Amino acid sequence: MDAIDWLLLNAGYAVQWLWHGAGSLLSWLWSGFVWLVNPVLSPILRVLNPIVTSASDEVYAVVKSLPEWLGLTLISAVFGFLLLLAFKYMSNQNAIVRVKDDIKANLLALKLYKDELGVTFKTQGRLLWAICRLQRYVLVPFLILLLPMVMLIAQMGLWYQWRPLHPGEQTLVKMELSKELPEFEEPTLEAGEALEVEVGPIAGEEQVYWRVRAGTPGIHTLKFRVAETTVEKEVVVGEGFQRVNPKRSTSGWVSQLLYPAESVIPTEAGVRSIEIDYPGVESYIYGADWWILYFFIVSMVVALALAPVFKVKY
Repeated sequence: MDAIDWLLLNAGYAVQWLWHGAGSLLSWLWSGFVWLVNPVLSPILRVLNPIVTSASDEVYAVVKSLPEWLGLTLISAVFGFLLLLAFKYMSNQNAIVRVKDDIKANLLALKLYKDELGVTFKTQGRLLWAICRLQRYVLVPFLILLLPMVMLIAQMGLWYQWRPLHPGEQTLVKMELSKELPEFEEPTLEAGEALEVEVGPIAGEEQVYWRVRAGTPGIHTLKFRVAETTVEKEVVVGEGFQRVNPKRSTSGWVSQLLYPAESVIPTEAGVRSIEIDYPGVESYIYGADWWILYFFIVSMVVALALAPVFKVKY
């Protein structure tokens, strides 16, 4: 029994070590990818984000008059339709048809020659190669469309993931600094009618917090004084369906992609990011974290339903 307990205990330690090792490796690879891509993608997003945000605001100016679930359904359906058309014209449809015919032929050959071992192995090899070729034809347009897709989905998140602060509601404002400031240089917050500062600034190493209470409804600008620099951040107070941008940061492409409604913070300001803890939208259809599932279901159903109509092969 002692030997079995020892084996089980050490097997558990080994699995735990492998799990943490795999997580550390993936984290390291992702950090390297972010660092490698940032010099290229960050300037592109700096140009594209204001354009896409303005276009999205025009769309939502129309959609916001509808019930929120209906607006999300219409946007998801249109997205699925446009994605289907883009895939049709960006992919090699003739090659996809040929590869799928090869797959069907090899599957039929496996049934017909299942008793002949040599033929079965050759057919399996040809089948695997055909599947790899099919993935290549499908992945190429997907990779081309990936950035526009993520940008549009991020714009949707600004409307469906969070809601504005209600008047009188408490929340936290968090600032991340690029370096720890001396005590006599604590950042200050000028909130005007937007927020009432109840507690803060509370500094901890390279982070500063304020506990605030929402004030007058509207779209306001907060002003943070950091040393000799002023950094601004938008805050939205009110009811109903409005766009909110929880975080403004420096030129890191991940934050620019996820929070595209505000320009990047200049690096000379000494501030990495400013974040407002907005509450999530409450709904099982268009609410926080649920909207993305509903969006994918509707857009995929529309794309699959319209594929035979527009003769799209995938």
